[in-house]
Amino acid sequence: MESVEQGRTHYIEVWVWLVALLVAGLAVMALPVPKLAALALIFSIATIKAALVVRNYMHLKSESLFILAVVLVPVLLFIGLAIALIPDIAMHR
Repeated sequence: MESVEQGRTHYIEVWVWLVALLVAGLAVMALPVPKLAALALIFSIATIKAALVVRNYMHLKSESLFILAVVLVPVLLFIGLAIALIPDIAMHR
């Protein structure tokens, strides 16, 4: 079992990463890249931040496989449904 001090250090380290990723996400807007590339970078950074929060602050890294499935199945369904709607959105213009 890790000590209290190691636990606090770990949470602070994750928090620093989250702040750094926030700054990186904001800095993307200053880059001379197309809007679509900037959006892709911002969403990629947001996904990494969400994974850090879920893994470290929601304590899912120590949960059983069943709990992970309960979390991942709705996310995968959401992604699948969003991808399935792309043709309808594209044709609506």
